[in-house]
Amino acid sequence: MSHREILQRASLAHACADALVAAVAGVALYASFPPVGWWWLSIPALALYFSRVDQARAPRAAAVTVAFGMSMWLPLLDWIPLSVGSRPPWFALALVQTLFLLAWVIPVRRVQAWPWARGPLAQATVYALSWSGVEVARSRWPWSGFPWGSVALPQVDSPLGHLAPYGGTPVVACGVVFIAVLVRRMFAHRDAATRDERWFSRPLLAAVALACYVTPAVIALPNQAQEGFLRVGVVQGGIALPGAQAYRREGEVTGNNARATMQLARERQVSSHPIDLALWGEGSVDRDPLAFPGVAERVNEASEAVGAPILMGYTNLNERDRVKNWLAVWEPGVGVDENARYSKHVPVPFGEFIPFREFISSFATEVAQSSRDMEAGSEPPLMTVTARDGKAVPLAVGICFEAAYPTVIGQGVTLGGQMIVTPSNNYHFRSSGESAQQGQLLRMRAMEYSRSAIQASTTGHSYVIRPDGTVLSATGTEQSATLIADVPLRSSMTLTARAGDRLPMAVMAAAAAIGLVGLAGAWRLHSQRRRHPARAHSASSGQNVTHD
Repeated sequence: MSHREILQRASLAHACADALVAAVAGVALYASFPPVGWWWLSIPALALYFSRVDQARAPRAAAVTVAFGMSMWLPLLDWIPLSVGSRPPWFALALVQTLFLLAWVIPVRRVQAWPWARGPLAQATVYALSWSGVEVARSRWPWSGFPWGSVALPQVDSPLGHLAPYGGTPVVACGVVFIAVLVRRMFAHRDAATRDERWFSRPLLAAVALACYVTPAVIALPNQAQEGFLRVGVVQGGIALPGAQAYRREGEVTGNNARATMQLARERQVSSHPIDLALWGEGSVDRDPLAFPGVAERVNEASEAVGAPILMGYTNLNERDRVKNWLAVWEPGVGVDENARYSKHVPVPFGEFIPFREFISSFATEVAQSSRDMEAGSEPPLMTVTARDGKAVPLAVGICFEAAYPTVIGQGVTLGGQMIVTPSNNYHFRSSGESAQQGQLLRMRAMEYSRSAIQASTTGHSYVIRPDGTVLSATGTEQSATLIADVPLRSSMTLTARAGDRLPMAVMAAAAAIGLVGLAGAWRLHSQRRRHPARAHSASSGQNVTHD
């Protein structure tokens, strides 16, 4: 065997080992999310991944990133096949999200061609801003984007979550990645590239990382009411599986929620202290109550039994033969005000509408060929309910997956919403981690805007969340259940609410600028190789001050 062959085999073995380590890091990052929920793993997982790409050339960095991304996204999204009934969309979505990681790692590694970017703090800043900017981009594109899986989300249970009112997920994600880079640099091996380090360099990095992690804990996250309380009853009526068949039987799903509401009305907590509002899930009314008198009668019976309006969800077809996903308030003995409804702003691609339908339906499944697209709504994400004492209470609302979109929830808050309500219909996902992950997203929204938040689901989980992001009460999945809570109402605006879309756009612009710097760095190295091959090799092999 020639010397070259030996080197090639050694290089291949090294690359495989790096990919294996990256896969372990990806699984660890997945485990920081529900249903596992080991939130403290997110920073070590990222640090381990960074250790495999810090010194890698572009092909190896790409291979390592694919191993990391797919190992994280596939288990995180294991509920996709339950929803769509096949595995290819699951792999496709995981791959698309991994491609965003590739779009991050290739240019960011090239930034290290510039001497100013090689120090620990500079590298941490570059990685943090660029990573957060890519997360903002993938939460918006393609189509409506996919905000799932941000490294900020597990931090609802960590001190870093206290940064949420001061910039939202982009700022929290920056903090996570910044600290992860410092942790990675703390444990980098010593070699010729780090011989100029002072004895205190690594203890200093440890102190900075610890301070960055712990200090946010001193930021208070208020829970006290500013506008009084709203006493709510959350109704989880349950759906017999398979859910699609249950919805074909007129009045069945509506009846489930009506019976659960009537049972709620008989509970001592309600009979002695009546509720102001009952909250049903998305699709909790299985027919348009304005068109089906029998369904309307069941809703009204439940509303009169509990003596309170019901915020409910239903769908219908508009004049363009498009599905509309509505939230409406049913007043006892009165019914629905059609001018005070909200329809979903962000339909889910391939779930609620088919992009490029004409093209895809020519070869796709029967569902794609026959189903109707959901039309995005234009109503402000704000609804008003009247409490028992006659006070009008504005609610920031979204439907199901819209809990993942600060652009929807934040608009409702800035318009005056004093509480967040996101009804959902999660029967497709059974007892998987999807509903818990959605609840984690809503906890982040509560922290960002300092608002109580409620997820009312048809099958669970349903949540009542305090303004500081802690869970006051919750239900299980695939069951009928109810919750009763006195929810504090708040009106003050956090920095995240005031900033609106400006801060995420600024972070995304910073990521784009870093990408351009990376391209310039790549051109710089290319030019050096052409003019001074030996010097360029030396420069490229010593891009970082840390080597493994």
